[in-house]
Amino acid sequence: MSTGCLALASGVSCSTGLLVGFLAGHRRARSRFESSGWMDASDEEEDENEMDDEVREKPSVLSVTSGTAVTQQSRASSSRLRDNGIFRRSSSATYAKNEMSSTDEKVVIAMVGLPARGKSFIAKAIIRYLTFLGCQVRIFNAGNLRRDTGKAGIGAAFFDSKNEDAKKLRENLAMQCLDQLLEFVTGTRGCVSVGILDATNTTLDRRKHVYERVAVERGVCLFFLESLCTDEDVLQENYRLKLANEDYKGTDAVQAQSDFMARVKQYESVYQPVEDVEDGVARSYIKIYDAGRKISKCRGETEKEGQMVPRMVFELLSSLHLGFRSIFLMVVAPSENDVKGLMGGDTSLSPLGRERGHELAQYIQNYETEQGVNSLVLCGTSRRHNEMAAFLNRGNRRILKLQRMNEMCVGSFDNMSLSDVEKLYPEEAGSRRKDKLNYRYPGEGGESYQDLIARMHEHILRLEQYHGCIVVLCDKRVCRVLLAYFRGTPLKEMPYTEVPAELVELERSHSGFEERLHPMPWRGHVHGIHSQLNGEE
Repeated sequence: MSTGCLALASGVSCSTGLLVGFLAGHRRARSRFESSGWMDASDEEEDENEMDDEVREKPSVLSVTSGTAVTQQSRASSSRLRDNGIFRRSSSATYAKNEMSSTDEKVVIAMVGLPARGKSFIAKAIIRYLTFLGCQVRIFNAGNLRRDTGKAGIGAAFFDSKNEDAKKLRENLAMQCLDQLLEFVTGTRGCVSVGILDATNTTLDRRKHVYERVAVERGVCLFFLESLCTDEDVLQENYRLKLANEDYKGTDAVQAQSDFMARVKQYESVYQPVEDVEDGVARSYIKIYDAGRKISKCRGETEKEGQMVPRMVFELLSSLHLGFRSIFLMVVAPSENDVKGLMGGDTSLSPLGRERGHELAQYIQNYETEQGVNSLVLCGTSRRHNEMAAFLNRGNRRILKLQRMNEMCVGSFDNMSLSDVEKLYPEEAGSRRKDKLNYRYPGEGGESYQDLIARMHEHILRLEQYHGCIVVLCDKRVCRVLLAYFRGTPLKEMPYTEVPAELVELERSHSGFEERLHPMPWRGHVHGIHSQLNGEE
């Protein structure tokens, strides 16, 4: 069994009894998946019933190196779990189930705030996060709709509240944008669907109209998300970034800034912050101050008890910040199993892997010297992770080894190649090809991408929270999950996300994260084997 199935902290001795205890702990972990909704409630019961007639073997300890127990279920014992090449398990045990795809929750998030207060940045972060968790979510931007209708480049006078014709047009555009949003939310059935109304919504009258329009739709929850900012440094940077939008394309920078500041003043003259009760209705809202320095929440009439989206949005906002952040993602160098094209296992780095470790350590050292920073290294607990991290264990760097960062566990297919699986277990291979996202590998500890997403959830928030430079050493499937999050890739496309052979740098930008690839001296040598890392096609 791979270290994705079992990982013990370095330096801890283990025994067969401890390993047996782990298996019981794994069942408890699966129950936590079940209670969190990431696993079908019937999976555990069906697995237990079907295992009654199957041969159960305690995994044997093959070796103990540096205090890490390595277990393996041999191909012979794996074959006893099948009948004529077929694992006896139900469809619900073969495929994981995401709670978001089976919960009919419909939510409208209406942004509130003056221009250049980070509304679009926050909305895009919510899109990225909720997409990663499995929600159907889309942003509807009133400014974009205005520009699409031929009103791009309009001066500040258009936003003057005393300009009645322009005010009426702005209101009509906002309601048209809201109608498009509601069409999306109500038309998406059988899952969590979220529409974000990205507009200023700075007056009581506008919010009243939004509330009344949403109230017509049965079962749709509405809450307002207000961004307030008084930090002059943050504001000046936001003003600078705003000048790059379509309204000021080709406009002189000084003239553009003057016009934009006049627009802000027009909104400031009528701005009314969200209150607990407006027009006799208790408002549901979240307020974020100065890009995350303070957050408050109020549950009003339109938010129902136990709804997931407001809670998920609040936990994300508690992690966001606008400080310096650079995240490096590095696929752990080829191990001995990678070279052989085998899945899982807990083998050492290959000679090429050790060469990559040396080169990576030198690159990060040069980066830290140039930036004047010390990096945090985040990795798993498998042997190859420990060996790669050892190259980076220098100076004031901190190394954080976490079991949850280990590779996806392939269960009974540990130390097998995909071609072996195709030959010995064609039905399992077919099930995997049919649905790579939800397919769960058979046997003790077998995981799916959905399970991996649930496991990585906490680390996603950790990466959002971190200030400074962080180096993430991970295996290919874990890297694929992380890249899918930062790229905003839909879940169905996640298993097919290309993982670069280069070192990937993610740096915070106005729209989210910019991705850069850093070619390394060993790229040409490793590219041919990269597609086989962790035995994956």
